[in-house]
Amino acid sequence: MNIIIWALLGLLVLCVIVQSVYYLFVFSKFAFDKPLNIQNSDLPPVSVIISAKNEEKNLREFLPSILGQKYPVFEVLVVNDGSWDETSEFVENLMKTEPKLRLVDVKVEEKYQKGKKMAITLGIKAATHEWLLFTDADCRPLTENWIREMANGMTSDKEIVLGYSRYKRKISLLNLFIRWETFYTALQYFSYALKGNAYMGVGRNLAYRKSLFFKVKGFASHIHLMAGDDDLFVNETANSSNVAVIYNRDSIVESLPKTNISAWFAQKRRHIFTGKFYKAKHKFQLGMFNISHILFYIFLALSLVFCRDYLYYIIAIFAFRFIIQAIIFYNSMKKLRIAKIFGLFWLFDVFAALYFLTIGFVAIMTKKLKW
Repeated sequence: MNIIIWALLGLLVLCVIVQSVYYLFVFSKFAFDKPLNIQNSDLPPVSVIISAKNEEKNLREFLPSILGQKYPVFEVLVVNDGSWDETSEFVENLMKTEPKLRLVDVKVEEKYQKGKKMAITLGIKAATHEWLLFTDADCRPLTENWIREMANGMTSDKEIVLGYSRYKRKISLLNLFIRWETFYTALQYFSYALKGNAYMGVGRNLAYRKSLFFKVKGFASHIHLMAGDDDLFVNETANSSNVAVIYNRDSIVESLPKTNISAWFAQKRRHIFTGKFYKAKHKFQLGMFNISHILFYIFLALSLVFCRDYLYYIIAIFAFRFIIQAIIFYNSMKKLRIAKIFGLFWLFDVFAALYFLTIGFVAIMTKKLKW
């Protein structure tokens, strides 16, 4: 019996050690990052690209906030991805009064659809400027200085700029978890990028050079996949020095979240599925963290059942991890303006273990992704 007890406690400690390494040596990079408040004096012209499929309603609501940006030289390209609503007509009418707005009309048969990749490619080919800034039709910048703030990362030595896209607040437990999970994901990819090991970006707020896109032949390496126009592209093209991370308030865009579990789960399944095609080192690094997270709660539960005589040791082990998490999360949440839900991080951390276990299994079993 003693062997089982010490084995469980040893495995629990091992999981905490692995987790602590990630929190102290990776995620702390973002939590304690102090960006230099230097404004890029050489603001480059920017092409904002929005892929839209049946997005007339969202474009009516959110496109004015893009067109109203305070920035010297920019254009906005809406790529109508074979819509059957009034997307094209709405944009064409708006172009009469908005000289910065352009329409790229794509007529594609359903059987040839490849997610957003074809639409984005055509939008990039039509773009006038070297720097491309991407967002979605249901996204709204928090301020009129979004392009300017993202442009602070568009320096001569950078090719990719990672921004933050949060989800709009709604009153529901699902919305709370979606917002927390979005923060949790950003904490990871921002931290890795700041350490010179960028592995993904989010297409709702992402910029890169047009020349970089053509240098790697666009999405050629993963054109057979429905998803991955953002994270797989960054995973392929990022190196130790060509990525900038911008997360000040003016750089944030807000998007509409899914409102039911099935739609959200389908969205996340697509995201996790593309992770199978990341570079081997990234799959290992992310996998180790998620596995140690899941195993921590498994061994914690088993220890509470079989090692009750060592309850103080279990509490001490749990408290050590909890304190490290609390410090990293609080500092990071303040940076990303989501500190109001800090008090629930411990609950969402448990949910996240169940989420990773479930969606990870589904992603592994998924052989082909359907949109």
